[in-house]
Amino acid sequence: MVLIMWGSYNILSGFPYETGLIYSSENHPGLLGFYYLGDRLRLYESNFYHLGYVLGEILHAGGSYVPYQVVYAALWWARGFLVFILIRRFLPNRLILPYAAGALVLVHASDGALQWVGQMNQVGYMFWTLAAFLALTLALEARWQFSIAWMILAGLLEHRALWSYESEILLILLFPLILILHPRRRWSKLAVLAAAWCVVPGIYIRLSIERYASSHDSYQQSVARQTWMPGSIASDWWFNISHSLEFWKWVRGDWKGSIISAELLSVLLAAIFIAGGVIMARLWKASKLEIGEFDWRHSSWILAAGLALLVFSFPVYLILENARSLWRTQMLSGIGAGVVLAGLAGLGTLAVRPIIWRRTLFLLLASVVAFEGSLAAIQRGAFHRFIWERHRDAIREVLQVAPSVSSGTVVVLTNIANADDPFGDNLWFDFALRLIYPNRYVSGAYFYSNGATPPGDNLTLQAGEWGWNGKGIAPLVKSAAIAQTVVVRYVPGGRGRIETTFPRFLCNPNCDGAAEYHPEKLIIGPISPRTLRRYNLKPDFATAPNLPD
Repeated sequence: MVLIMWGSYNILSGFPYETGLIYSSENHPGLLGFYYLGDRLRLYESNFYHLGYVLGEILHAGGSYVPYQVVYAALWWARGFLVFILIRRFLPNRLILPYAAGALVLVHASDGALQWVGQMNQVGYMFWTLAAFLALTLALEARWQFSIAWMILAGLLEHRALWSYESEILLILLFPLILILHPRRRWSKLAVLAAAWCVVPGIYIRLSIERYASSHDSYQQSVARQTWMPGSIASDWWFNISHSLEFWKWVRGDWKGSIISAELLSVLLAAIFIAGGVIMARLWKASKLEIGEFDWRHSSWILAAGLALLVFSFPVYLILENARSLWRTQMLSGIGAGVVLAGLAGLGTLAVRPIIWRRTLFLLLASVVAFEGSLAAIQRGAFHRFIWERHRDAIREVLQVAPSVSSGTVVVLTNIANADDPFGDNLWFDFALRLIYPNRYVSGAYFYSNGATPPGDNLTLQAGEWGWNGKGIAPLVKSAAIAQTVVVRYVPGGRGRIETTFPRFLCNPNCDGAAEYHPEKLIIGPISPRTLRRYNLKPDFATAPNLPD
């Protein structure tokens, strides 16, 4: 199922933005790359990005984004598998219900950032969280001498989850209460484990309070909501809960790919889901599990647990000013929503008596969700592939005429359409240059076709000298003359062109030093093999015609 949704578009998609952690891995290729040192509360944010980097190096595919995509797909699959294993610990004599819940977690597609590999930390922290839940569950089931080891592992996984992202904090605090429903619980042991479990989130909460009490300019505070009326918060809460469950609304917005192909693939996915359910039924029969796969008690249990996970997925996101964005805010809720939808499908079969018809109806009901989720997931993949290809075309035009440049160069890209910006912010053009010109100190700026500057422009030309204007992240080249500039004119759908004379509209207030503009002196070659792999370019790309002499 994951291969169908992910493989439709994602395997050749890359990072048009959010490349800061990619650049960090390139400059810290060892173990240090697994740690994000820019924020002590996001210490493990770069874990899986760097894993993609390391995988690429091991496979001699350094620079390629395919290893990152493989890590993303593996984490996506692991989320559903861990849900299946967890529910099996609570319902040991059931197979089809846990199977369906895990599968519906995989196809949950209400979030617009689904299939955007730049959000790998989102799927990463969910993996750590579910793995921690499983370790705590095993600690409850095991004998005391083994429980201690499982509890230590659970704490380490909690630490990985919370120090990667914060939105799951309430789910972590909630999970010991869900363990009350475990068939092998022992109250005294559960109390001890719950107390130990809460130590890690307790430390995290204390550190967070200290941080935000002493700081007023963090990113999290800049996006916090301004209206704290209970009615407004409750309305946003219900909006997110409902959208997480309304699977028939997950497909939204324009299509950037073939709708017919997406529908055919989604039918195939739904058929695979049903086939998997049939296999589960066969295993259920072969292992002589007790009859009553979809009785009222177990379906209600799974529904209640799913609702708790769903409802408490959102409170941290309600702090955001734009809590209804449906971008990143719906990812965590996919765990609870998948379990809820499986429980509802189970309750919907209670009126059917013959067990074979009950299973058939259950799988058919759940397959409708699988179809809609797959369709929406493939749509998201097509959208993110479109964004990547637009970015890739722009960088390809730069590389066509400037396969490599000398250190200290400022690369300027002009004639970008305002309504079709392949970068969205000058930061992402600047980081793209850092990645395509490895081991070079380069910086960049781009301009719209009307001469306007984009968001995040951090280089200003005054009196013939480029300088950092203090905005955003400092460029690698903070000062450079016009003589150190290469200006490329972007040609939509065509080939990039080196400007042979310095464009007058860039001058502010005059063009002092324009006569020293000789870009051919700065352009060298060949293109880095890492860049060829990163942008999926042919080996002979560097010898393409129209390059400067």
